[in-house]
Amino acid sequence: MTIKDIARKVGTSASTVSRVVNGLNIRDKDLARRILETAAELDYQPNEAGRRLRTGVDAEYGPVFEVRSREDLEAKRAIADKAAGLVQPSDVVVLDSGTTVAQMAYVLPTGVIVYTNSLAALQPLAKRGIPVHVAPGLYVPAMAAVFGPETEAYFASHGSSVYFLSSARVDVRTGLFNLHPSTYGVKRVALEHARRKILLVHHDKFCDSGLTAFAPLTAVDLVVTDFVPPAFREPLAQAGVQVLETARERATAVERGGGEHA
Repeated sequence: MTIKDIARKVGTSASTVSRVVNGLNIRDKDLARRILETAAELDYQPNEAGRRLRTGVDAEYGPVFEVRSREDLEAKRAIADKAAGLVQPSDVVVLDSGTTVAQMAYVLPTGVIVYTNSLAALQPLAKRGIPVHVAPGLYVPAMAAVFGPETEAYFASHGSSVYFLSSARVDVRTGLFNLHPSTYGVKRVALEHARRKILLVHHDKFCDSGLTAFAPLTAVDLVVTDFVPPAFREPLAQAGVQVLETARERATAVERGGGEHA
């Protein structure tokens, strides 16, 4: 049994399960109780040695980009593909440094102009003939991106039609959270200078843990995700957040068509 097995059975995210089974607090005590009961029921046994073998973790920034980019790739591609449909060829686009946002480099319409601090997006965009401008700053290998005062000043002077951003966690009550404060400034500046702000996030990122946010949920106009775990639907609705869910849309289409290949 894995953390994801527990998350599926309870109807929450793997990150929330991980937090609870590791003894950290979340706001919803009933949810925490159900997680622990389900973990006991499934006889969940943490495999710390295996986790360390599978994952590369930076002491300051958490799991490194190379590791994160391999996780749930199909879901991330579907999120990016849906988000790309919201872009006009004449748009000026800013791409953030997340692994889901990086998938946008493969599906953005030609004709756009891109500004980014993500080096992971650079080569795929250039190969497709899309003009891409890379911000200056201090390169952080764990993030495959640049950050710092130079980066913030660059985005302050380059407004955009649409900003696609990421977040390490989406706390459904407090807002957007990243592990390292050095990443906050770039995101805040890019948010301030974009006409539309669209958050791309995998369902595992949703939580309700009382995290300190770098921006509230109201800072974004739209969230594009594979799906929102049931435990977080009501808080998001109460926050007035508009959400597009690729997995739910696909399931609905299959149901209406009478089958997977209809």
